[in-house]
Amino acid sequence: MSYIHIVPREEAEGPLKEIYQRLIERSGGRLPRVLQSMSLHPDAIGAVIKWGGTITFGGSTLGRVREELLATTVAVLNDCDY
Repeated sequence: MSYIHIVPREEAEGPLKEIYQRLIERSGGRLPRVLQSMSLHPDAIGAVIKWGGTITFGGSTLGRVREELLATTVAVLNDCDY
């Protein structure tokens, strides 16, 4: 049970519903809980996605494929489901 109030997918309306739909499309049908935890502030979700993309990928000499591989490996090792 979450201690942070979230808006479930079924109850999302307006801009949040649109954001949820885009996230679900991008993530193969899943709605990442870490982003859903920001559902009371939909503008924050967009800002976090943009920020994450900026700092996560493209800032090294590894290249996107290696960066994705590294991120996936770390997520698996941390038992992270998003």
